[in-house]
Amino acid sequence: MPGPLSYIMCCREKMSCMKLIKAIVQSVLFIVSGLFLGYFLSGCAGQINDQQSDNASAAGDLHSEMPADKNLSDVKISAQPSDAESGTETITKVSRLPKQKLTSQLLYDLMLAEISLQRGDYKLAFEKYYTAAEETNDSRLARKATRVALVAKNDEQTFKSVKLWSQLQPDNIDVLQVLASSQLSRKQDDEAAASLQRILNLSADFEQGFKRITGTLNTIEEQERVEKILNQLIQNHKDELEVKLYQTKLAIKYSDYAAAEKYLAEIQTIKPDYVQALVLKVDLLKQQQKTSEAINVLQKILHKLPDNIPLRLELTRMLVENKSYEEALKQVQILAKQDLAPEVLFAVSLLAIEMDKLDISKQYLQRLYAYRLYSSEAAYFIAQLEVGREDYAEAEKWFKRVKHGKYTFEAYLGLVLVYSQQKKFDQAFKLLEHANADTNKQSIALLQIKAEVYSQAKQYKTAYDIYSEALKIAPDNSDLLYGRAMSAEKFDRIDLLEQDLHSILKDNPKDNQALNALGYTLAERTDRYQEAYQYIEQALEINPEDVATLDSMGWILHKLGRDEEALGYLRQAYDKEPDPEIAAHLGEVLWILGKTTEATVIWQKALKKDPEHQVLVSITTRYLK
Repeated sequence: MPGPLSYIMCCREKMSCMKLIKAIVQSVLFIVSGLFLGYFLSGCAGQINDQQSDNASAAGDLHSEMPADKNLSDVKISAQPSDAESGTETITKVSRLPKQKLTSQLLYDLMLAEISLQRGDYKLAFEKYYTAAEETNDSRLARKATRVALVAKNDEQTFKSVKLWSQLQPDNIDVLQVLASSQLSRKQDDEAAASLQRILNLSADFEQGFKRITGTLNTIEEQERVEKILNQLIQNHKDELEVKLYQTKLAIKYSDYAAAEKYLAEIQTIKPDYVQALVLKVDLLKQQQKTSEAINVLQKILHKLPDNIPLRLELTRMLVENKSYEEALKQVQILAKQDLAPEVLFAVSLLAIEMDKLDISKQYLQRLYAYRLYSSEAAYFIAQLEVGREDYAEAEKWFKRVKHGKYTFEAYLGLVLVYSQQKKFDQAFKLLEHANADTNKQSIALLQIKAEVYSQAKQYKTAYDIYSEALKIAPDNSDLLYGRAMSAEKFDRIDLLEQDLHSILKDNPKDNQALNALGYTLAERTDRYQEAYQYIEQALEINPEDVATLDSMGWILHKLGRDEEALGYLRQAYDKEPDPEIAAHLGEVLWILGKTTEATVIWQKALKKDPEHQVLVSITTRYLK
């Protein structure tokens, strides 16, 4: 994820701070959305109720190992309680426990097992519990041995102990589920199918049992295996809705779109407009990159379930992805009326950033700030918003409120940079003196920030030396090489700039930023115009929409005397981002082409925004006398 340095270092790439904030959002948002939806996932089939006996614990441990299905179809879509919520108990037939004399040896072994477990010696703990279970035929000890094996992630021990456990409690559904999972991990599919069949037979009804077995089948990666086992188990239940829904889900998982469409059509004939099937349809369309169609189906679902927050959040995310910002804003406003969980507040605030609705984003983040556990994260992102809006005084206040959490170091560096942007260099340097780095990565970031502050203070040679110090830790770091190159240019060492930029290009010949910086510098600081043109042309081929490169192409064409061609590129760049330097270049070409009034308007607007911009002041001084 880009750190706070990225928000300030705009150099020649001219990437706006808000674009860099969006880079963070894009890398963070998907993830945040997935975590939030996971919070609303329907209970994993076979999940054990906390109120059940300890016999369920081992099965619960195993289920926690299962990969969570992140599909939208897992979002709860009805008010019907799950088994756990309704208090339905797992049907188990616990064998009468054997009468066992507690001998001194047995007591010693059990105490040794418990102490070993506390010390993390799982091997000895398992050995003692398993031996005791085998000698006493006590299912409680077999269960304990299984739990130790699960915690140790020892497949061999798990299989050995759960097999004994299942012999002692052959009709315990929880035990059978652990056994089936262990058998599947050993590729004993026929035996696993038999265990799963017993779960179906022992369950109160097919639906309850089917939820359990699908939870276990989800651990299988190979399509052929899972379908073969499933087909053995559903011989008499092929027309059940639960079966067809699961088959649809499997087809989507394995990108078997034709099969998914077939199952959905079959569900449609049984139960038209079935919401669960519509949710699966959304998943299918999303996977096929049919975003607009998926949005339409999701809107249809929300018409039936207007209060479903996870689905509305997903709709909002998809609308933003589709650049349907007005519709997305409507969804954000609907969500604003709800009592939202912190995860939702965070997700919606990031979506608002994507839509350039910074005030709305800040409102959500301020609501999030009220939650103590999320206060630092909220403060950090509000500070970054204010940096993007160039309100550095406000950013400073929010960075200071980041007291704990994963963004503490980044906030510290962010505070250094906002001091620098406000030209409070003494305060920035004082913070840097007391900064501590725990890792090489943090050391590099700290040195990079330090170099940038010295650049802001126009102490370019010092900045160059700090970049060199950082490069001793990470010699091939392209960001450090680029920063050092830009520092070298500032004290007229074009040879050092070329050396560093060529080092970057040696490792990555298609580095657009390095090509553009090299071409622009040669155009601006030398008379090697044809060579400069070639570098900029390569950069533009790699990224034809890059604002900085469009500006560079316009500028080198101007240097080559091709002002009519230059004007087109400079207008494109200015329309995308009215940066002061681009305004300076565009104004000069317009003036030369006789469009002096338009040039003057553009310059005056840019000077109002940044009256001390060096390039802008230099060019306008020559023409506006």
